[in-house]
Amino acid sequence: MRTRMLTRWLTRMTTPINTRSWTLRFVTLLTITLFPSGLEAMQEMNATWKNGLRLSTADGANSISIGGRFQMDAGFFNEVDAVEGIVGLEREQDGVEMRRARLAIAGVIGGNVEFKTQYDFGGGDADFKDAYVGLTDAGFLGHVRVGQLKEPMGLEWATSSKYITFAERSFTSAINPGRNTGLLSMHSLGTEDHGSVAIGYFKDVDGYGNGQEDHQSSLTGRVTYLPIFEDNGNHLLHLGASFSSRDASEGQVRYHSDSLSHMGADIVDSGDILSASADLLATEIAYLQGPWSVQAEMITSTLEDDSEVTAWYAQGSYFLSGENRPYKKSTASFSRVKPTNNYGKNGHGAIELAIRMQEIELEEMNPDENAEALSIGINWYLNANARVMFNIINASPDAASVYGNDVNSYVMRFAVNF
Repeated sequence: MRTRMLTRWLTRMTTPINTRSWTLRFVTLLTITLFPSGLEAMQEMNATWKNGLRLSTADGANSISIGGRFQMDAGFFNEVDAVEGIVGLEREQDGVEMRRARLAIAGVIGGNVEFKTQYDFGGGDADFKDAYVGLTDAGFLGHVRVGQLKEPMGLEWATSSKYITFAERSFTSAINPGRNTGLLSMHSLGTEDHGSVAIGYFKDVDGYGNGQEDHQSSLTGRVTYLPIFEDNGNHLLHLGASFSSRDASEGQVRYHSDSLSHMGADIVDSGDILSASADLLATEIAYLQGPWSVQAEMITSTLEDDSEVTAWYAQGSYFLSGENRPYKKSTASFSRVKPTNNYGKNGHGAIELAIRMQEIELEEMNPDENAEALSIGINWYLNANARVMFNIINASPDAASVYGNDVNSYVMRFAVNF
């Protein structure tokens, strides 16, 4: 059969054809010649939809998932005591923003090698978010990933932006190291995966995964445990702690945060502080009982001179429609909400009410640069892939801070993910 195929292709290649067709046939002929076993090894892939498009072979050893998210925000601001029209006293401007516009391809090859690339076009350019390869089972190293990915620190950061309760994460994200390039090892604990351990070695990088600097690296780890996990996650208690020992990039650290609306200006800013290192320590707790959930975290950064920066938040939420926040053991984080009845002829989707208090203290790095905020949120989940969010945030920096006045933010988000 293979001989007849070669003869047929050689005959066709002797007839007049255009350059593109000739190139295609030449590549095909070369592939058949060099890799004849590939014909027998070729497998069909089945397409399925489970909150996203997935192509997989029948044995599940090879798969490709195509995903993405689109988040469009509209923001309105009211600065308390700011003098309208005076430059320097009125910083906020109403507007709209493509907060995230991401495309991702992830998959598994040969049952054990995984990969993911995710690009964010929000803001007008294409930055890397996740870009890694890994082994799902690397022996005593557990589940291993190499590339640009999230450093393992905190529950809110581990939870995808597709599933966080509020439009923006809390003040703790100002201290969290975010994504960097490195090597991450992850382990599940117990026969029922009621705990996890993750530890990684990282280098600070830019939005394209690039970074070159001598004597700069970080060791970051996270441990979680579920002392309560009942009714398939409908009743749970989550505990966790994280650490990060970091060499400061260029011998400086800086912590700053907006008013918890991405379009807003920074309301606190430590400025660049000289320090060769920073040691981060974070704790986390979450309790869920049916439609009710509460969650809190605190993170502290200690610099070389023992000065400290601290941020914390506490939040609660309730589903009027009776759903709950699903928990994903493999990432020790919360996952996709699935309405009991999708919005349409036979349902109205799911409604969630939420409230969050938070504070950040930069006092020891820069006097008077502190802030607290209250966030109130309403989430309308039309289905498992679409939701509308509305947040009201009152942020209050110290009166003596550079920003100097309170600001009220009103943010509406229209989001689709798959």
